[in-house]
Amino acid sequence: MKPVVLSARICFGPYFRSERVMNRASLLCLVTAVMLAGAVRAAAPITVSQKGLQFSVEDLSVSKGQVVIFVNDDRTAHNITVTGEGLALNGGLQQPGAEFKVPFAKPGTYQVSCGIHPKMKLSVTVK
Repeated sequence: MKPVVLSARICFGPYFRSERVMNRASLLCLVTAVMLAGAVRAAAPITVSQKGLQFSVEDLSVSKGQVVIFVNDDRTAHNITVTGEGLALNGGLQQPGAEFKVPFAKPGTYQVSCGIHPKMKLSVTVK
């Protein structure tokens, strides 16, 4: 994610001489920068718990670029696998208390499961 940087020349251009016009240009520039910054900000991460040999949700909908954090709140180890839309991730052995972060960069449907406990399944839809 790149920060939005606007120079004074872009914001004020030839109107830099007039204070009244400069104040309007400053306001317009500020509003534009805030809107652009909000548009490129990714959605907050979502946490999914693993407890009682199941995921805390069965279906999940996230935005493109959003990160899902899988937290092992169980007393046993798990092994998160994610497949779909050309993605194949294997989180390896996840001990109790460990986290596994997965960024979902491409729209589509993904299947999440535990390689150790095959009944643990979760469907993630990325919009």
